[in-house]
Amino acid sequence: MMKHVWIPGALAALASLVSAAETATISVDELERGQRGYGLTVFAGSEPQRFEVEVLGVTRNRTPELSYVLARLSGQGLETSGVFGGMSGSPVYIDGRLAGAVSFSYLFGLDAIAGITPIGAMRQLQGGLGGPPPARTAGTSAPAPRSLPGIGWQDLVRREFSPDLLETHLAQLLPRFGGGARSALQWSAGGFGDGSSRLLERALGELAPGGRVFASAGGPAGAAGELGDLVPGSSVAAVLIAGDFQVAGYGTLTDRQGDEVLAFGHPVFGLGPVRIPLAASEVVTVVASRANSFKIANVGPVIGAFDQDREAGVHGRIGLTAPMIPVTVKLRGLAEREYHMQVVDVPQLTPSMMALAAYGSLEAGSFSTGTQGLDLEARFRLAGHGDLVIRQNFDDTQAGIDSILYLMSFSAFLKHNDLAEVDIESLEVEYNQVDRPRIATLVAAHTDRRVVRPGETVRLILELQPYRGESYRETVETTVPANAPNGRYVIFVGDGTTMDGVRFAIERPAPQTFEQALAFLQSFSARETLRIYGLVTEPGLAIAGDVLPQLPGSMRAIFAGAAPTGTPLGLAIAHQQDERLDRPIVGYQRVDLEVRRR
Repeated sequence: MMKHVWIPGALAALASLVSAAETATISVDELERGQRGYGLTVFAGSEPQRFEVEVLGVTRNRTPELSYVLARLSGQGLETSGVFGGMSGSPVYIDGRLAGAVSFSYLFGLDAIAGITPIGAMRQLQGGLGGPPPARTAGTSAPAPRSLPGIGWQDLVRREFSPDLLETHLAQLLPRFGGGARSALQWSAGGFGDGSSRLLERALGELAPGGRVFASAGGPAGAAGELGDLVPGSSVAAVLIAGDFQVAGYGTLTDRQGDEVLAFGHPVFGLGPVRIPLAASEVVTVVASRANSFKIANVGPVIGAFDQDREAGVHGRIGLTAPMIPVTVKLRGLAEREYHMQVVDVPQLTPSMMALAAYGSLEAGSFSTGTQGLDLEARFRLAGHGDLVIRQNFDDTQAGIDSILYLMSFSAFLKHNDLAEVDIESLEVEYNQVDRPRIATLVAAHTDRRVVRPGETVRLILELQPYRGESYRETVETTVPANAPNGRYVIFVGDGTTMDGVRFAIERPAPQTFEQALAFLQSFSARETLRIYGLVTEPGLAIAGDVLPQLPGSMRAIFAGAAPTGTPLGLAIAHQQDERLDRPIVGYQRVDLEVRRR
């Protein structure tokens, strides 16, 4: 049964007509050039207003399943503004019947020429195109597509992250119309500073070709006031971040039948079955621009979720829940601040949204660029797997960006790893910030003697060159293992991050289970840790994800025979020692000793 709602003012009669016509549609084959009708969208406030439509023709088979109607729009200033961002989904009626939704326009077009997605194609979304989407409950997450650029645990060891990793992650999700067409969806971000906005321009701005991401004038989800019930033409948003910071894509509701809604007339990301929060929104105004006109809107209350994201549009339900991940960011040192957000729980989006939340917090509460030192500690609470805690130090003008790429890389691994589906229950980030780099480079190392006995203590002298400072020495003591064999004994000393790479090169671990990978990640060290490895020449095996160093010959033969895929090891870490220095360091050195037993 159709749900009727009361709308005040002159729109009451129009809404009555729309409500009565919701089940009456007109097909593409019935449309001819010159036919006239009208559309509905919000130009200010929350009430849809009428604009005029003239059919220009049909572009057939843009895809094997979809044709588009081309139409000229007019009225409400569209002759000046053209088709603007936020009109995606605006319902169009011809002969009193629903024809479809405004979905795209053309870059630098001189007229308000819009593409209209036929309602017939959009109505197919109600069946899920092959069944309902999988149920999302706590502790489960949908797998990511193999085409998405992911992060392997080997990448986390090497710490080699492209500076445009964030943009690359989102660019893979970009649905394009081609032929100079651009989506009429508008992205906005609230609470972010100028640096974050520029970052969003490069990232989310790609999702609206020819347009730009603008700062929302409103507050977090649920704070926009009473917006009333949703009707065709109402402004709605797909929410990616809510709370102290917001990221949302604004468009228009096309059709509603009970609690089911259709919107946008094109994909948001084209992810198929999803759970993305659906919010009402309030339009402040429309800004006319030569490059791309757009709505400025406030995020309203979250009232449901989109559950289908397809070529012809999005489908959602009022009252459906989309899980979100709580993110808390604390700033210490130069500023004492704390921010709280909720990030969309979609594997393809979660890592980049977590990175944006952290970067926005750093910029809003202090500063994100310029010369500085940052200590990052992040705690991922994982359902069924305990916590993953990561720590790292960043010292230069790119410290802010480097820190969010590091954070994003770990969250991307958790969401996209090949070993297990991982549900992130929450993320807690803490930054400790100083106003200048503290890094020192390890330029040399030597010991007080070259020949040592098993069990002896050796003095290790380190030569360090700090940032813009005089070089100095640090002395640490390390012990030769009591069971060290006669012969060569090699000491590697360096910052914890570099030494993780040394360990990876020596042991060549290959985790077979997520628990093994998680244990390996838990052992990572920050640059503030001085790590010492003592290496001996001892054969071993890396097998089934576990490292078995210093194996006796008989055991090595047994293991190798039982599992011929084991990787032989020529060196073993016989001693590991961690020291805490007064500043982060970078670099490593090697010292060769000789063990002579008595």
